[in-house]
Amino acid sequence: MNDRTPRQDVEAERAVLGAVLLDQRALNEIILRAEDFYRPQHEQLWSIIQTEARAGRPVSALTISQKLISQPIAGLDPTYLHQCMENAPVKSAAAHYAEIVTGTARLRRLADVGAKLQQMAGTAGWEDTESVLDSARRTLDATANEAAGIRIRTFADALEDAIDLWSSPKGKSFPTGWGELDYRFNGGWHPGQLTILGARPAVGKSLVAGCAAVAASAYGVGFFSLEMKEHEVVGRMAAASEGIDLHKINSHSLGDPEWQKIARLTAKASEWPVYIEEASRITMAQIRATVRTWSRRGPLPLVIIDYLQLCAPADPRDMRERQVSRIAEDCKHLAKEFDTHVLALAQVNRGSTQRADPRPTMADLRESGGIEAHADNIILLHRDDQEMEGEIELIIEKNRHGETGKIRLAWRPHFASVNSMAHGANDFRHGVA
Repeated sequence: MNDRTPRQDVEAERAVLGAVLLDQRALNEIILRAEDFYRPQHEQLWSIIQTEARAGRPVSALTISQKLISQPIAGLDPTYLHQCMENAPVKSAAAHYAEIVTGTARLRRLADVGAKLQQMAGTAGWEDTESVLDSARRTLDATANEAAGIRIRTFADALEDAIDLWSSPKGKSFPTGWGELDYRFNGGWHPGQLTILGARPAVGKSLVAGCAAVAASAYGVGFFSLEMKEHEVVGRMAAASEGIDLHKINSHSLGDPEWQKIARLTAKASEWPVYIEEASRITMAQIRATVRTWSRRGPLPLVIIDYLQLCAPADPRDMRERQVSRIAEDCKHLAKEFDTHVLALAQVNRGSTQRADPRPTMADLRESGGIEAHADNIILLHRDDQEMEGEIELIIEKNRHGETGKIRLAWRPHFASVNSMAHGANDFRHGVA
């Protein structure tokens, strides 16, 4: 016999609300919909909290109390927030109480279905038995699928959404900063995709990633630097953005012309939706939580991870190839979950330098099996100062939705930049006034 009472449902809801009001970071561990709450006032309060968090505004008892003045909830006053906080669990238990709220919401929906089925059986005539049974099965299946998170979606449903996308004036993509790459990628970075940018050490993958971040400053980017310190990333991006000699930045020998450019950059950067996280050892779970926090402040079409093999594995006991494959798989899930494009850098073995053609291939990616399988696109970098002085080659080895091939860009390491050879509308002129 189930002894759960509505009061216990309400207490679990109060615990979740109180935990969030005490520490906004608890939101990173909670997946709840407003309609999961039993008490209508809690449903309205959760909607306000979610709206404030998505807008990037702080969530606390003070801020939500002020919000209740302009958006009053019948039967709930600001003192109730403090009552929720008084009996709130520790932050680590917030997810547990959120599961209780979700679980009891599913049970209530199931009880509603039971009442509906009972009413159908009680009012139907014997000649309607088959249709009633069919309707009952569909109703019960829909409820069970919703409770388990299963979505029934037909090809016709998907085709209708695809037609809406195809008929729009411009596909949902974001320029990379290089017109040649935009052409190969059908417009640029596409949400939900994973691109691997691979190169041997010191070839320039971090420099290319920094340029991609500067180009993405127009629409939003998060940069995880697992190898370089934050000030090193900022220095390269500043050089690429304003055409500042990177040596002068690194040697602290900036003159008046450089300081004028930095002043100009400071004014622009205040409006940039660009985020940087410096972490030498970070798990994909921590990356996911950070992206979720950044996304609440606004759209984040691009996430850069520098570099993939430095991510801490979920299970250190696994074989190394399995660890890297799992990280690549998590990168792909990250792209789909947050509707963003993930650009993950990766190390390439030095073995290609022993071949007649030293250009790297997909097989040269370290622990490459899982990387190749999960990536939508794979770009490998190649430089040869004798054969192609002042240039860097982007070798598109895999392109799930377009052409493969080679692209050559202008290599300007003293400005930490690479530029298109052309001057197209979508070419970001890195380091060029």
